[in-house]
Amino acid sequence: MRRKSLIVTKKVKKKKLSIKEPKIKQLYIKFKNIIFNNVKEESFALAVSGGSDSLCLAYFGKIYSSEFKNKMHVLIVNHALRKESKREALRVKKMLEKKAIPSKVLNWKGKIPKSNIQQNARHMRYSLISKYCLSKKIKYLITAHHVDDQIENFFIRLFRGSGLTGLSSMPESFDYSNNLKIIRPLLAYRKTDLKYVTLKYFKTYIQDPSNEDEKYLRVRIRKHRKNLE
Repeated sequence: MRRKSLIVTKKVKKKKLSIKEPKIKQLYIKFKNIIFNNVKEESFALAVSGGSDSLCLAYFGKIYSSEFKNKMHVLIVNHALRKESKREALRVKKMLEKKAIPSKVLNWKGKIPKSNIQQNARHMRYSLISKYCLSKKIKYLITAHHVDDQIENFFIRLFRGSGLTGLSSMPESFDYSNNLKIIRPLLAYRKTDLKYVTLKYFKTYIQDPSNEDEKYLRVRIRKHRKNLE
């Protein structure tokens, strides 16, 4: 472990970080160490939705790929669940382009689910992304799950009657398939910190209207979390 840390420090000296604000720099360095321990200098993909957490991920990914010369694939999924989905995906793409972050929109062309929408959307998202990664021989997918997601997942599983195994936290990394490993480097970060970074760099982010729809259990938990805590 100590040897890996030394390697990271050595490479940082070769290319000076463009981050000037100490708080953001500290957040990035923690992100970098997790990614380096998994990805090293290989190519990787990022799942970006346009929310504050995923845009922060895109920013940190850009810095990392510049520092270590990795090939980065930023992937935006258009689930086609709403009329505005395609327009929103293209808007995220333009936001990234303004910061010199190339991206690709993956469009879902299969059947649109009418029930269990959030769970089915997740399956659609990973199906599209994993197929893309397989076609490009990408072994690593990085997502923007953070500590607030951990808390919400715990309560969702608790309400659904999960046992102790089901209540366990999301792992920092796991094998999605034989060809793809998912890494979650932001699990120790609070959403407020990720939003802070995004507003400093992008000045804005996209708010998904479904995040306010109380027909979804996750939204109800989010709104009542303070009382639950």
